[in-house]
Amino acid sequence: MNDKKLRLLLKAASAFLVISLVFCIYAVCRNNSQKKYMEEQRLANETKLAELQMPTLEPEQENENDETADTEEAIVLEGDSVSVPSYNAAGTAKKVIVLDAGHGKSSSAMSADEKKSEGYVYNESKGSWGEWRHYKNGTFGEDCGGSGCTLTAPPNGSCWYPMGNGDRDTEPSVNLNNALAAQKYLEQMGYEVRMTRTSNEENPSMNMRVSYCFPNNDTTQTPDAAAYICIHSNAGGGSGTSYISLGGAYEQCFIPSDYIEKSNTLGQLINTKVAAASGLSDNSPIGSEEYLILFNKCPVPIAYMEIGFFDNSRDLGVLKSSSDAIGRAIAEGVDEYLKNN
Repeated sequence: MNDKKLRLLLKAASAFLVISLVFCIYAVCRNNSQKKYMEEQRLANETKLAELQMPTLEPEQENENDETADTEEAIVLEGDSVSVPSYNAAGTAKKVIVLDAGHGKSSSAMSADEKKSEGYVYNESKGSWGEWRHYKNGTFGEDCGGSGCTLTAPPNGSCWYPMGNGDRDTEPSVNLNNALAAQKYLEQMGYEVRMTRTSNEENPSMNMRVSYCFPNNDTTQTPDAAAYICIHSNAGGGSGTSYISLGGAYEQCFIPSDYIEKSNTLGQLINTKVAAASGLSDNSPIGSEEYLILFNKCPVPIAYMEIGFFDNSRDLGVLKSSSDAIGRAIAEGVDEYLKNN
C-alpha cells in the first residue's frame, strides 16, 4: 500500500471516529433530557394526584343565631395570673355579673375547717366566728379590725359581724333557686355570670363573696364585674318585694363616685320587674340599713334584693312556684340597667 492510500485510509478512520463520538454525545444528552422530562412529568402527576385527594377546607361560618358564642382568642396576662376574657359572637367582651344567693349552710353545721375555708375567722375577744364589717378606709381586703374605717355599723353595734347572724333555714334554698334562674337568663342574654355559691352546702364569707367581682377571685387586680346582685328573701310578717337602699359613707377601694346612686337605681329597676313578674306587691325601698356588711365591702354597684317574705305562706307559695319568672325579671332588670348606665 502506498503512502497516498494510507493517508486516505487514516483520514476516513478519523472522520468515522469523530462522527461516532458526536453521535454518542448526542445520544447521551438526548437520553438525559428524556429522563429529566419524565421525572418532571412524574412529579407533576404526583402533585396533581395529591391535590385531588386533599379534602377541601371551607371557610368557617359565623353562627349568626348564637349571640352568646364564646371565643378565647385573647389571653391577657395580669400580674402573676392569666385572665381569659369571654367574648360574644359580635366580638364584644361579655359583661360580668356576680349573683350572690344570700346565706347558705348553717354555721352550726359547719366544722372549724369548713369555716376557715369559707373565709371566716375566730375572734377570741368576741368568742365567735365571723368577719369584720369593713375594710380600712381606702383599701380593699384589709380588714378594719375595729378601727380605721367608716364605722357604719348598726345602732349600738360594732365592726364585728358574727357568722351566726346569717343563719337561716328556709331562705337559703329560696335565694339559690332565684339566683340559678337569673343565671340562666343572664347567660342567654350574653352575660358572663359568676355565682358565689351553687349549693346549700356552701356558706361563703362576705370577703369570699365579693372576691367574685375580680378576675379569678384575685383581689390584687382591678374588679371586672359590672354589677353585684345580692338575692335575699325577707321575714317579719310582711308581704311583697323590695330592695335595701344604700346611704351614708363608704370608703372601700374601687367603688365609683356615684356608688350609692347607681346601686339604688339598679335595685329599683330589678324590684319593679320582679313585682310585675311575680305578682308580689312592689314595696318601697328599705332604708336605715346602710351599715350592711356587703355595702361596706362590695367594689362595684350592688343591688340588695329582699324578694317576698319567706315566713308569709302566700309569699312563700309564690317564691316556690315562680322562681323562674323571678329569675327572668332579675335578669331583665340587670340588662336594662346596663344598657342605660
